[in-house]
Amino acid sequence: TIALLGYLKHYRNIPGPHMVLVPKSTLHNWMNEFKRWVPTLKAVCLIGDKDERAAFIRDVMMPGEWDVCVTSYEMVIREKSVFKKFNWRYLVIDEAHRIKNEKSK
Repeated sequence: TIALLGYLKHYRNIPGPHMVLVPKSTLHNWMNEFKRWVPTLKAVCLIGDKDERAAFIRDVMMPGEWDVCVTSYEMVIREKSVFKKFNWRYLVIDEAHRIKNEKSK
């Protein structure tokens, strides 16, 4: 997945924005893997409490100077109004079997 997103940016000129939805327990691992395998791909991670998220959205996400947003399923539900503002190029879902319907937890 990470190599594919790097390929899209560097060989197909498709920098993003892309979204990678992952279980909360794997967020930091995904960020470390982006830094390790494609350090030229700017990946950001939306996590935190309400105030931290608001500052991150204002200061990092809305300026849009990033290629990939890594976040959890829960964050997408909480911040869906923000995520709707972007024209996502690709969406990657890790462990997609966890998503049954929009009411599942």
